[in-house]
Amino acid sequence: MNNSDNSKKQNSKITWTATAMCFLVACTIIILGYVFMMATDPEYGFRDFVDSVVGNLIGVLAGFCVFDILYNKITQDAYAKETSQQITKTIMGDPETLDAFSDNDKKNFLKSTLVSMVRDEDAVDLLTTNMSKYFDGARSARIRKMFEYTITLDDVLNPEYEKHKFPGWNDKSYFFLDEELKFTVKYLSKLDANYTSDYVCMGFAYDKRSLDSGLLEDGKDADFSKCIFNEDLVITPEAVKFINNIPNDQVRDVINELFVPTLWVDGDGGREEDLIDVERKQNGLIFRFKLDYDKAAKEHTVRVYFKMPRLWDHIFEVTLVDPTKNPHIKLKYKSNMDVTMYSYLNKEDQSNVGAFIKRADLYEISIKDEWIYPKSGVLFHIKKSSL
Repeated sequence: MNNSDNSKKQNSKITWTATAMCFLVACTIIILGYVFMMATDPEYGFRDFVDSVVGNLIGVLAGFCVFDILYNKITQDAYAKETSQQITKTIMGDPETLDAFSDNDKKNFLKSTLVSMVRDEDAVDLLTTNMSKYFDGARSARIRKMFEYTITLDDVLNPEYEKHKFPGWNDKSYFFLDEELKFTVKYLSKLDANYTSDYVCMGFAYDKRSLDSGLLEDGKDADFSKCIFNEDLVITPEAVKFINNIPNDQVRDVINELFVPTLWVDGDGGREEDLIDVERKQNGLIFRFKLDYDKAAKEHTVRVYFKMPRLWDHIFEVTLVDPTKNPHIKLKYKSNMDVTMYSYLNKEDQSNVGAFIKRADLYEISIKDEWIYPKSGVLFHIKKSSL
């Protein structure tokens, strides 16, 4: 028996005892009063005494009984409400208790909780629908607890592009991107196929349209959807032809020199020989890495590094494809570049209140203690300065 039950019984005993004592005191006062009347009034007889005492005692007793019944009713209702609140608190604070309920009951409980907090039917529907994929154990249910992306822009290509006579290197058609991405990915349902195969892949599509359509593909040809990271590679048709014409026995070495693709998973990687294959597709490239890490783990730390050319006067996009907490995005550029940022991370014009910084040759977004929903991101329009 808990303390609340003991307290309830103890309070009930106290109530009845107090009621009985008050009734006895009232009886004594009434009887003494009428004895005094008999002694002082000769016409006041014994029959009058009995009638008066009994009538008054019945009225007093009825009043005390009504008081006791009402008091107990009020205290019982308060006890029931308190007990209900304690049960609710126990359920809400104990995941093991919630596990005793069905998935449907859990969803109803969640929806009721949201209704009590938000009190807007459309908002509750939005929240519950957005979370349903995670409750239903979807294949791709995952989150990123850390996302740190640093992009450094240069106005000239590396000497390797001149060495291989990459089309466009000599007429200043491109600027140069140096990218480093770090993130932690965690699975909320079953393991992600992108981290359980024999290879870990990075994808580079020749344009954004190819990348978007590739991510929507299903089946064995869905190459970009099987990559842990994808980027759009905006180059000229002559440059695409150049890449496709690299001899098969040289393509891996040439790509390593031009793109310097480097990958770490759970600390393993960072070696030139980790890139074991470059598959040339009609709409892009797939880089395959062979790494040694725990494929059964439900959480991985990932680091990606590479360089690539990009045509001037194009959009560079950073997209959060998974729910991400505390994203930190930094873009550095040269003074002879004209860079404009467009953010769609949330409703604010400039990414997040207090999170957006623009200094000379730098854009920086750092959102603290918030989850950003997919697909959110930032666009950078990059062109040569007119000054």
